[in-house]
Amino acid sequence: MSGLFLQSWRSVKRWLLGCLFAAGLACGLVYLHVGAAAAGAVFSVEAVPVCDALLVLGARIHADGTPYDLLRDRLDTALLLWQRGAARRVLLSGRGTGGLGENEVAAMRRYLEAAGVPEKVLVDDPLGLRTLDSIDRAAVIFSVRTAIVVTNDFHLPRALYLSRNRGLPAIGVVANERVHYTWATRCRNALREPLARLVAWFDIEVLHRRGQGCE
Repeated sequence: MSGLFLQSWRSVKRWLLGCLFAAGLACGLVYLHVGAAAAGAVFSVEAVPVCDALLVLGARIHADGTPYDLLRDRLDTALLLWQRGAARRVLLSGRGTGGLGENEVAAMRRYLEAAGVPEKVLVDDPLGLRTLDSIDRAAVIFSVRTAIVVTNDFHLPRALYLSRNRGLPAIGVVANERVHYTWATRCRNALREPLARLVAWFDIEVLHRRGQGCE
């Protein structure tokens, strides 16, 4: 009896390992598939073509309303692009509600206005709570025809994948890393991105989900 049980357990274990291997392989393929969207679509600040709008994706801010390093790098890169005439509009997409330490859009606007960007150039999207929301709303709500997506290197392929599958002609510029991010920040982003890409793939290919207000 014990021998039969042991044999059955070995069969179950092999089946479970096979399932884990298949799931891991599938996740890896999805990760590479989403990442491939960036091929040929990423430009330097100096070489980027002129587009209708810069799309700056939001990120965490400090309790005093100032951007964390990740977001500051996005904003500084967007500033350089605007100064070079890469786009006429700068769409700031992120969380636009809450207090001083929660409202990402207000923090981005304050930062760029303080850097000399005119108020009329900046467009607020307070419902860009997810990258999917930001992409869909840029095209549907704000009538962006062509976009330069500005975000960090780990995030850009996913944003371009969503753009490509939502019919928003977009290219990307990696936010220049002006400071060395902490090990904890790098580790968090490295662990988060594979899951985020898998969710993005499901949103597009399986759920056909739309961004807020774009249904």
